[in-house]
Amino acid sequence: MDSSTTSSVHINEVGKDEIKKDVYSAWALPPEDVRPRLKKLMNDLRSEFGGPEFEPHVTVVGTISLTESEARDVFNKACEGLKAYNANVERVATGTFFYQCFSFASTHA
Repeated sequence: MDSSTTSSVHINEVGKDEIKKDVYSAWALPPEDVRPRLKKLMNDLRSEFGGPEFEPHVTVVGTISLTESEARDVFNKACEGLKAYNANVERVATGTFFYQCFSFASTHA
């Protein structure tokens, strides 16, 4: 799993102190041996239909604004006790807004 970040600054209205926050999301990335095939498929679709270029991934946690230490704490706590598992995709559907290209329902294999 990998995370994506973009910078932003949150201004506390009361004290006008700047607290640096970034925007984080947690991604599940495909195995290295699968990425080239997915990138080619994505490039072919983008050539035909247009759209932005981005790394193949599944967003596990959407965009949240946190300080770096908050993000590390939240991520580490969320991962405690988790183990890798296989899942079967049962259904794939297209999304209703730009950044939700598709979604899928899965079950533990």
